[in-house]
Amino acid sequence: MPWFDATGTFAEYINVDTKRVAHKPSNMTFNEAAGVPLAGQTSWQGLATYGKPQKGQRVLILGGSSGTGLFAIQIAKALGAEVVATCSHRNVKLVKSLGADQVIDYTNAKWSEVRAEHSVDLIYDCGVESQSWNDAAQKVLKEQTGIFVTIGMIDKPIESPIGATQNQIFNAPCTEYLLELKKLIEAGQVKTIIDSVHPLENLVEAMKICMSYRAKGKIITEVAKE
Repeated sequence: MPWFDATGTFAEYINVDTKRVAHKPSNMTFNEAAGVPLAGQTSWQGLATYGKPQKGQRVLILGGSSGTGLFAIQIAKALGAEVVATCSHRNVKLVKSLGADQVIDYTNAKWSEVRAEHSVDLIYDCGVESQSWNDAAQKVLKEQTGIFVTIGMIDKPIESPIGATQNQIFNAPCTEYLLELKKLIEAGQVKTIIDSVHPLENLVEAMKICMSYRAKGKIITEVAKE
């Protein structure tokens, strides 16, 4: 995956620093592999590098049906965590199918009211509720050891009254993350959920689906046939 100042997202060929790429998993098609780098690396970084959940700890994933959320559920389960995820009713079945131990339909209930006080070790926010750090997260995270990781921005983050810590992260593409994901993929613990695949000539339609925020999984643009 190129760094974010690179151009050529939909080009057939592009120069990429070797420090940011890896061979695709042997059990994935190129279309499936194309859906891994951005969302997969972001969630690996957020969970394994910053969150560091231990086996048996409870992880709450906010935005479980988002691109990063779908990978996060699988990664957290692979790391041995108990997973609670939020999503709308239409995505509950999908989120459960990936291993979430509890799914909270945010259209019907608030996760901060469903979960017991100070019962969560790690909250991983997929950019949907970053501001919850300033209120709801303080109620749900464990005192002193709780961790909040978001891929969004927290406006005027407070100092945690319970001694929890927060990290606002941005995807940093690197071969190391891709290789760790490759291990999980080839072990059958992580897979790409694809909403749809589009030929390059239908790029505009693909982007419309992306911008609708209604996709169930990754939207793949097929620049060239395998």
